[in-house]
Amino acid sequence: MLLNYIKNKSPKVILKKLIILFYIYMIIEGMLRKWFIPIFNNEIYFLKDFFLIFIYFYAFKYNFLFEKKISKFFILFIILTLVFGSFGYTFNKIEVLSFLLGSRSYWLFAPIFLVIVHVFNFEDLKKFIKFNLFFIIPYYFLVILQSYYPYDTLINAGYKSMVQNPERPSAYFTYITQNTYYFLFLLACFFSYAAIQSSINIKKFIFLIFLNFLLMGVLILLKSRASYVFGSVIVIYSSYISLVASDNFSLKFKKLIIILLITPLNFNINSNIFEKEYNFSVERYNTDSFETISLVRNTSEIKVPFFNFELDVYEFCSKNSSLCRVIDEVYYIPSIKNTSKFGEGIGAGTTVVNYINKRKAFTLGESENHRILAELGYLYGNIFILMKYFIVIFLNFIFFFTNKVTNKLFYFPLLVFVSVSFMIAPITYTTSFISFICWFSFGLLITSFNKHENKTY
Repeated sequence: MLLNYIKNKSPKVILKKLIILFYIYMIIEGMLRKWFIPIFNNEIYFLKDFFLIFIYFYAFKYNFLFEKKISKFFILFIILTLVFGSFGYTFNKIEVLSFLLGSRSYWLFAPIFLVIVHVFNFEDLKKFIKFNLFFIIPYYFLVILQSYYPYDTLINAGYKSMVQNPERPSAYFTYITQNTYYFLFLLACFFSYAAIQSSINIKKFIFLIFLNFLLMGVLILLKSRASYVFGSVIVIYSSYISLVASDNFSLKFKKLIIILLITPLNFNINSNIFEKEYNFSVERYNTDSFETISLVRNTSEIKVPFFNFELDVYEFCSKNSSLCRVIDEVYYIPSIKNTSKFGEGIGAGTTVVNYINKRKAFTLGESENHRILAELGYLYGNIFILMKYFIVIFLNFIFFFTNKVTNKLFYFPLLVFVSVSFMIAPITYTTSFISFICWFSFGLLITSFNKHENKTY
């Protein structure tokens, strides 16, 4: 039956199905590892590699991988990174394996965006976004159960042990941070779906309000500072784009009600329902050890304008440690002086490579940009990080200041998600789902440059 199905479908259709199946598997993987067959957690972790390699092979076979110009530039960038990333290794038996695992951390999921760009069109994306909305309901109830059940129960089990900070649910995943990015992706999907509607009747309006309520509940239950910050940015972007859109007044008004009235209202209702969780988030918002942030250590005497006052960096970060942590990730310059010319090797600071080498991780741990600099060295590491920043600047310029992209209402929430991912999120991170969802979303966003005959929203 499966063989007959494959024979009767075009390669492009089959690839679309495979990519969606892989997306679903990436969510299921965490459930398999921590709930159903944890004894095989390592084997399950690497099982997706074979699934993904098959997708790449199938795409290559039918010319859905390297036909576009972006593919050629990207492959060149991968090769340069691998060459410079090899300089830090001496290549004994352990370091050959370290190089391979480090290369895997950087590039395993990246080519998925090339396949998406080749095979997905605008109608596919609309269907996929709508498809994701129906995952919000079970997701909401799972997060509630994890929030209220004791941390040592099965539903709160994590990979090899209980999840870190058990008061924060991990949903389907083995680590809390994976759940944060999954939530932000669903939030982007919700606002994309709301923005693209050419008409909103009462039934659809109620449906959107209901989903919005569930998402605001999850936001509070996650107790994640990143979810608050980046979720707010998605709302602000969506508000602006809906305001300047060419919709008729009635449709624009309904969309703005959902964004500017329903969203804060649902947030306030949920903050009362989950008062304890909300208060916990408020208390921990600025509780980072700000003295350890490199931004503070290296620029503590610089004055920062803050409303009508001037604060030095030390004082500013003592009051806004969460914001400073984000700024510190983007402003990686102070780390250059502590980095060698060629670095310690691609992926050398990731958990998996340090496990193989039986050594301690970098002091900076999995902090994305600082870690990349230490791994690739200041000679090429700067180029790698600046290339990420250039992509973000270029995409935002194209969306804001040109008419090369149609359907901007639909793509803008994804633009926010991808911008955050490339600026600070671990796109070269060993924690697979985070890297996957970043590159996956990048592929969805890049399809906006494809030529398609669709209505402009």
